[in-house]
Order: sequence, then structure tokens, then C-alpha cells
Amino acid sequence: MLNSWLESSFQHLSSSIKQGRVPHSIIISGDNTLGGASLALEIAKLILCENRQGDKCCDNCKSCLLFNNLQQGSHPDFLSVLSATTEQVDNGADLSHNFKDLLSDMGTPLLEESLTPVKGNKSIKVESIRRLCEWIVEGSILGNGKVCVVSNAQLMNEASSNALLKTFEEPPKDSCIILLTSTFDALPATILSRALKIQLPSVEERVGIDYLSKELKDNFNQDRARVCLELAKSSPIGALQYYNEQLDLIATEILQGLNDAIENRVNEQKVVSSLNKLTDEQKALILRLFIKDLLKYKARVSKEQLPLLRQVNLDNLCKLSAVSLFKAYNLLTFVNVTDAKLPSRAPNCLLSAFIQALRAK
Repeated sequence: MLNSWLESSFQHLSSSIKQGRVPHSIIISGDNTLGGASLALEIAKLILCENRQGDKCCDNCKSCLLFNNLQQGSHPDFLSVLSATTEQVDNGADLSHNFKDLLSDMGTPLLEESLTPVKGNKSIKVESIRRLCEWIVEGSILGNGKVCVVSNAQLMNEASSNALLKTFEEPPKDSCIILLTSTFDALPATILSRALKIQLPSVEERVGIDYLSKELKDNFNQDRARVCLELAKSSPIGALQYYNEQLDLIATEILQGLNDAIENRVNEQKVVSSLNKLTDEQKALILRLFIKDLLKYKARVSKEQLPLLRQVNLDNLCKLSAVSLFKAYNLLTFVNVTDAKLPSRAPNCLLSAFIQALRAK
């Protein structure tokens, strides 16, 4: 069952199918945590249904029943190309018929699952794309076509894109290739011009609050939910992950410590130590959002509209100059940079420089 904010995107596709136009190439763009993988699975289910009635699945055929079990399910005519390290490609872990592997690779695992960190840089390897092209021209096992989903397609390099292009231009009959990407801009024009494009919509706060309330039940707190939604850029699924990780509470604690450090009430190293308990991505996320929200507050945006700042004393923070805020923001460019040439102390120095830049009122 699709989440409510994905229904309009699904209708965009199903209306085309209802008119007898089953697309052979689809590109879905949007933040991973918006649920693009779930949408792709629902599209695959519709396309592969043995008794499709216009734009509706029968929900009773063998193919549909296979898609109804996301936890343990797989489908012989459905394949995911996953982002992978070279070692994973060598071990055959880059291709999968299992639905939960696609959901996990897109950062939206089933609630019963958790993400396992993988060492090494992941990408969409050219070898994986070549195996996809070989697989899709083979006969359908259930006799109703084939669907392949390329996860994190923005990670394709030029060689991978070129390997996919011919199959994308002239896909086999009764087949469909779906690309999931964070942004259309990450894909070459030759790929973009040959596909039906679906942009995942932004989610209204009330929809996100309703989703979190239903998922969290007795553990739901609306103030926390609003902060998590802001951290997750309005993605309800991403907000749920942050809520369970208590990232919102950690962020509030860090910002309170940052306020004290700027006012010289505590040593800046105390704040740096707290930040170093987070991943580089989490550090950059919290600090960037802090600067953006503070600039909005200085521009007369109500504190009520800035959930992250609601728990922080802004009497002194609002006096920080825009120049010092922009200077501090620019330093965050290097927080996520991984470079073996950088000394181990570099991240701490950058975070200290960030605080010192804010002190320069």
C-alpha cells in the first residue's frame, strides 16, 4: 500500500497505462526517504499483473501475490540493480530479485529492518548494468514481461550510462526499466530524453505529522515530530528514522551548547566533542539547518515556523551578523569531505573554526 503523498505520482503513471500506453522507461526523482523505491515496486506490480484491468492490479494472480510479501518476497521477473562496492559486485550482491534489498539500498528499509553500514565507496558499476541488459532480453518466467529498477541511478558514471543507453533506447517488448535518482540533473540528457519522468512531490507538514502519529502511536510527540520533519526536509519516512534515533533531541542539545560556547560560557571543545559523536552527514545537516534557520529568524520569520530553534534561547544568537553566519556556513563545506591527505585533527579544527566564526559578531 502506497503512502498518501505518493498516490498522485502513481496516478500519473497508471493513467498512462489506462490509456494503453505502458512506458518502457521511467525515471523517478526525489529524496530517497520520500519512498521512491516503494513507488517503483507498486509500478512493477501493476505492469507485471497477469490480469490487469486498465490501471488496476487484480491482486489475486501469482505475480501480485509475490509483491504482497515485501519482507520475504522476490519475483523472478523483477530485478534490482543496487549501488555496490567493487567487492559486492565480485560477490554478486549488486543484483537482487528481493524487494527488501531495493528498499534498504534506497535508505528506506522495512520497519523491522535496519541499515547496515558498508565500508567503501558505492556506485552503479558498468558490470552491473551489462548484466541487467543481458537479463532483460531473456524470456519472462511468468510470461508477462520484466521490470528492472536501478537504485540510486545518480551514482552511474559515464561508462554505466553508456552501457544502459542502447537498452534504454530500444527496450525489449513487454519490459520496463525504472531509474531511481535523487535529482534529474544527475543523469545525462540522453537518458532523460527517453523516459517518462516522475518528480516526487514535497510533503505538507500536516501529512507528515499524521504519518508520524500513526507510526509512533503512544510515543508520538508533536514538537519532536516537527523538528524531525525539518531535519528530514519534510520527508515523513526520514523523519521517522530521525525520531527513532533521537537525532532531534541530540540536535537541540548541541545547539544549546553552541549558544553557550558562542557566549564563552563553556569551552568550545565540549561542543566539538558532542558533535564528534555524530556522523559527518549528521553534523553538516544540523549545523547547516541551524545557520539557515537563524538567517530566516533575522529576516523576521516567526520562531513558530522554525521548529529547530524553538527550544533554543535566541536573545544573543539573533545578534550574530549575517557576515559571520555566512562565513561559518561556508566552513561546513569541508565537514563531509573525506581526504586521506587531511590530518586526523582537521575535522576538530574545522568545527572549532566554525564556532569562532560565529563569535565574530
